[in-house]
Amino acid sequence: MPADGRKGRTAFLFSAGASPRRGTERELAAAFPLFAESLDELCARLDPYLELPLKCVMSADPGTRTAALLGRVAYAGPALFALQVAQYRLLLSWGARPDVLFGLGAGRMAAAYAAGVFSLADACHAVGTLARLLDGAPDEAAPRALRAAYGRTLATLHPSPPRLPLVSDVTGRPVGAETAEPGFWLPGWVTRRFTDVVAGLHRDGVRTWLELGPADALLRALAAGLPPGTAPGAAYAVARDWAVLGTGSGPRLRGAPA
Repeated sequence: MPADGRKGRTAFLFSAGASPRRGTERELAAAFPLFAESLDELCARLDPYLELPLKCVMSADPGTRTAALLGRVAYAGPALFALQVAQYRLLLSWGARPDVLFGLGAGRMAAAYAAGVFSLADACHAVGTLARLLDGAPDEAAPRALRAAYGRTLATLHPSPPRLPLVSDVTGRPVGAETAEPGFWLPGWVTRRFTDVVAGLHRDGVRTWLELGPADALLRALAAGLPPGTAPGAAYAVARDWAVLGTGSGPRLRGAPA
C-alpha cells in the first residue's frame, strides 16, 4: 500500500540470496554509474579469492557454463555481497538512510559492513575466505576443519560496535559487544525465524522495508510476521523496484530530500 517513508522507521533487509530477475544488475549498471563503479570495485576486491573474475561470472549470459558458476558457493556468496553493498551505496546516494539493519544468513556480512562493524577490506576478506573454504569442503569431516580455519581468519579482523542498529538473525535482537567475538560470525548457527524478526521490528515502529539483494524473498515473507490484518506499510526491493526508488516520483525515504 502507498506510504510516506518519512512516517515510522525504515529497515534495510539484506537477504540470504535468491535467483535474480534476469538483467537486473545490467539494468542498474546501465542506469546508475555509481552502481556500476561500486560493483566493479567490489568484484575486484573479491577476485583474489576466486578462479575466475567475479564480474565475468555475474554478467555471463544466462544458460552458459560461466553463468552456472553462480550456483557454486565459491561465487554465490561473493556475488551476493558485492550486489548488496553496491545497492546499499546506491540507496545512500539517493538520500535514503536506514534506522535499523538486518542480514539473513549470507546477507549478514553486508549488513554488518553497512552497520560499520567491519571495514570493506575486512568484510571482503571474510566473504572471500569463507567462499573458498566452503567450495573445498565436500565431505562430512570437513565442517569442523572449515569452522576452525574460518575462525582463524575471523580472529584477524578488527570489528567495531555497530554505528547503526543491527538486528541478529540468530537472537532477533540488536547486537552489540558480541560482534567482537569471532565465533559470532561463524556459519552453522540456527537462524531465527524471519517472522519473529519482522514482528519485533514492527513493534519498534518500522513501517518502511527495503530489501537489498537479487530478489524480493524477504518482502514476500513480511505478512507472516505482522499482526493479523496489518499491512507492512511501504515495502520495496531494490532489484524489483529500482526504477521507482531512483526517481523523484518514487517514495520519500527517511533522510531523502522532499
